[in-house]
Amino acid sequence: MPTNEIVKNTQEAASPFVVFQMPVSEIRDAVAANLGGNGMSTTDFERIKIPAGGGTAWTLQSLDGEEMVKELSGIIVAWRDTRAYWSVSMDQSEGNQPPDCSSNNARVGTGKPGGDCFSCPLAQFGSDTKGEGQACKLVRQLFFIREENLLPEIVSLPASSVKAARQYFMRLASKAVPCHSVITRIGLEKTKNGQGIVYSRATFASGGRLTPDQAAKVRDYAAILQPLLESGALAPSARDIDQTDGEVI
Repeated sequence: MPTNEIVKNTQEAASPFVVFQMPVSEIRDAVAANLGGNGMSTTDFERIKIPAGGGTAWTLQSLDGEEMVKELSGIIVAWRDTRAYWSVSMDQSEGNQPPDCSSNNARVGTGKPGGDCFSCPLAQFGSDTKGEGQACKLVRQLFFIREENLLPEIVSLPASSVKAARQYFMRLASKAVPCHSVITRIGLEKTKNGQGIVYSRATFASGGRLTPDQAAKVRDYAAILQPLLESGALAPSARDIDQTDGEVI
């Protein structure tokens, strides 16, 4: 066996990500077997959200219940910006109402008022009830695979964390590194807004690059998710929204 083949196999075997330990076709078959003829929907994925009140640990769901971790480590296989608007404040509705208007691409809204998100007055800063943030909330959804999972979880980033995400993506782009070809570490830091309210904000760092073979496998895996990203199946919910957002992004 050629030396380079030995190195490649050793790297694959040493990877802690279970997604690299079976062919993408087997993952697709496992999804079909467990989810049946209805297939996979983004509503089936576990959600990970920014903690309230300046918390610096993530809450994750496991087979044994909830667990707390200081940092998320995984691969961003896909992402999208979304928007949602509620005419009744979430304080009054207890966060149970569906949005009056939402968008799965942050470009075109469906509902009332609907239409072009870029020109919508509700998407402008200062339009929320506090006069700082946007009445129509921006949420970036990261489809994120952790080491022990075959399916992604959705890390929901409110507007207050989108700036940090964009800066991280920009650093990757400046090096011609796609986000799906690196391990990403997402931490949390405590900060406060202009009104002095303490909240949590995501931080981003690279945890190392994948091998070319691993990156290619992630691209094949991401192709499974692409139809879901193009569907309108998952608008932001009230639980995705950080009540202290309003930071300029």
